[in-house]
Amino acid sequence: MLRRVIFGLLLVLLLTASAVAAQDGGPFALTIMHTNDTHAGHEPQSNGNGGVARQAAVVKQIRAEVENSLLLDAGDRFTGSLFHTQYLGQDQVQIMNLMGYDAMTLGNHEFDNGDSVLAAFLAGLEFPVVSANVDASASPILGDMWTPTAILEVGGQQVGVIGLTTADTPTASSPGPELVFDADYVAVVNAAAAELTEQGVNKIIVLAHTGIGIDLDLMAQLENVDVVIGGHSHTLYSNVYAAGVGAYPLRFDSDSGTPVYYVQAGANNVYLGRLDVVFDADGVITSASGDVILLSKYISPDAEMNDLITELSGPIEELKTTPIGAATDVLLVGDRTVCRVEECNLGDVIADAMRADTGAQIAIMNGGGVRANIEPGEITLGEVLLVHPFGNLISTFELKGADVVAALENGVSGLTLVDGKVQREGAGGRFPQVSGLRFTIDPTQAPGSRIVSVEVLGEDGEYAPIDPEAVYSVVTNNFMRTGGDGYTMLAENAINPYDFGRVDYEVLAAYLAANSPISAETEGRINYVNAEVAPLQ
Repeated sequence: MLRRVIFGLLLVLLLTASAVAAQDGGPFALTIMHTNDTHAGHEPQSNGNGGVARQAAVVKQIRAEVENSLLLDAGDRFTGSLFHTQYLGQDQVQIMNLMGYDAMTLGNHEFDNGDSVLAAFLAGLEFPVVSANVDASASPILGDMWTPTAILEVGGQQVGVIGLTTADTPTASSPGPELVFDADYVAVVNAAAAELTEQGVNKIIVLAHTGIGIDLDLMAQLENVDVVIGGHSHTLYSNVYAAGVGAYPLRFDSDSGTPVYYVQAGANNVYLGRLDVVFDADGVITSASGDVILLSKYISPDAEMNDLITELSGPIEELKTTPIGAATDVLLVGDRTVCRVEECNLGDVIADAMRADTGAQIAIMNGGGVRANIEPGEITLGEVLLVHPFGNLISTFELKGADVVAALENGVSGLTLVDGKVQREGAGGRFPQVSGLRFTIDPTQAPGSRIVSVEVLGEDGEYAPIDPEAVYSVVTNNFMRTGGDGYTMLAENAINPYDFGRVDYEVLAAYLAANSPISAETEGRINYVNAEVAPLQ
């Protein structure tokens, strides 16, 4: 008995010594698997690639191959498929727990359905959620359900994780009024990293749901940070896949001369990022390599995850196949690379449906609210719900002509030019699709001065220049009407607003059924001068 006790004490001492040596010595190899903007993309895409069952298979394989690994998510698990419409995040709880995620940050879409739905999601997770720039301490619902940072134990080492959530969330989603979003990302991260460093943590990862435009500006300003995993802009970095926009990983040097690496893995669970890093004894990365992994249709799905998706998809399949009594003879284009930079025929149809439902003179629909194509043939409720997954309500109000122009200026303010062409990559969701008016954009001008002309469709079927002082009846969705996507002029200047109309997908479904078969083509409602839109890839 004595010999067993002595042996046990020796084993504990050896394990303790090994852990201390790993923490204080080096090198330490770590494999970071990462996702972002999965948007409830649990099933494979139409080409057969992607899906969480294949992700689970790859994650298990990597964990079996390496000694030390983490699985991290940079936000926007919510919104984008019928799984979220059906389960409001509880699907994610089951999937992420089964997958064994180690940490995630909050994206703006996690707030789409209000604080109560988010709280139910967070309550079910078996791993930490971090966001250092969102203060929920005054919220009676969310309170302390996430923390600014987390310290993860990996192979005897401590790895710090810091979260960032886009400060645009109050205009891009529906968080409670008690939540405070800090836009000083550099100060927030550096303060959080300093606290982790004081606690003896010298390996720090940031999960940044802030978008590539912000991320690339802040990288070299960060202190004590080793890796930034990006999200929000759906950007793919890769060395091998043509869809990638840059090398994986991107290296930056901090003011102290230590490297900081950046990665992002596209969207919709088509790729899994894998970053392999080696730290020295001081927590400085001495080597970094890797790439995104295409979740190819040739990868055998993980059986356990596949069973879960099959179970969850039961109600989804029935929903998808319910006809709405309409058909389309043409492809109704709802692709983000089209509807966020130019007129798209599905945007026209949606805006027409809003006008038909309310009798308003003008309809304005944010391109970011158009989420999917509708293929030619019979139209199902599932397809309509994919187009309109947010469940926004139709809002009606009156607005002076000058404020209509201001709304259009806001809608085109995010357009970017490269070599004289309007860029599709990273275009914002505020871009307006319209009905009852047409307008012309000069994207070479500064934001706020890009609308060249606006004409309103009259009862005689003819267009006439908008009158800045005249009052027009307008319809949009309640998200935009209350200031979403930067449409503050609708929140501040709307006359007699009513934000409790029918749900958007019901309005679209009824219009499609009433006007079937659909044969909509673009009509020149949105035009450009002095530049053109970059060609589709």
